[in-house]
Amino acid sequence: MDVFVTGGTGTIGSAVVRKLVLDGARVIGLARSDASSKALRAAGASAYPGDLASPESWVGRAASCDAIVHTGATFGPEMGRIDRQSMLALKKAARHRKQPLKVIYTGGIWLFPPSGPHEMLTEKTHFAPLPAFRFMAETIRTLSNGTDLNLTVIHPALVCGPETGPIAAMTAALRAGEPFRTRASPDTVWPLVETQDLADLYLLALRQARFRQTFIGSGISGISAGHLASHISARHGLALEIVTEPTPAGAAPANDWEAGYARSQRVDTGHARRATGWQPEHSTVEDLVVALSK
Repeated sequence: MDVFVTGGTGTIGSAVVRKLVLDGARVIGLARSDASSKALRAAGASAYPGDLASPESWVGRAASCDAIVHTGATFGPEMGRIDRQSMLALKKAARHRKQPLKVIYTGGIWLFPPSGPHEMLTEKTHFAPLPAFRFMAETIRTLSNGTDLNLTVIHPALVCGPETGPIAAMTAALRAGEPFRTRASPDTVWPLVETQDLADLYLLALRQARFRQTFIGSGISGISAGHLASHISARHGLALEIVTEPTPAGAAPANDWEAGYARSQRVDTGHARRATGWQPEHSTVEDLVVALSK
């Protein structure tokens, strides 16, 4: 299988690339720089020069593959426009294929609303996105229309790796002897997923033949920021304080993606497991903290 990957050197994308290569796929990664090309080749993929912001330079190559995994994002003021423009160009490029192009689009847990203390979010929960991610909901609707694409949408929970995500950030603050500063309060509940576990879900989703699937990628349904800090404190034998920071003065909601950390959510993790056979290795907070806070 030929798989084109955007964002293949990012947190999610790099893990997906490695899993695909190990599974025997021929992976082509979009590379904006020499450093990205080098990283992709080191992971066993080939590099295709291009920029997410200039889709005309790469969508033709992507549409010629068996599948595309879209994990790329700029996290800048133009993030929404660039994402929407690139996906519209891809949809147009796929029109002349004999078979629909398999596309895995990366959404996000912050497309969903906050949940109550006894409520579980599911894939059927209606979107209520943060302003900074409203474009994703619009793009998903656009990609879902028609039969040119065989679309799967994966909404990752808060992604946790050795150097990224809340566990890594909390551990770094603890080691520095500083409080952990966040937009969340100690009572804010976060769903979590380990990076490699999430990449496994992408791989399993690629093997699915069904059209228009949606999965919430979460290994842990939800844990409060305060309880997570307590687990990390116990692991290291040091106390970690949480300091809740206000919204920065003058922050534009359309660009304030970090506001998501203040959104309290608990999710039902069952659908992705039942539909794909996904079995995340890190399904308890204890396992995740031990694996990542070394």
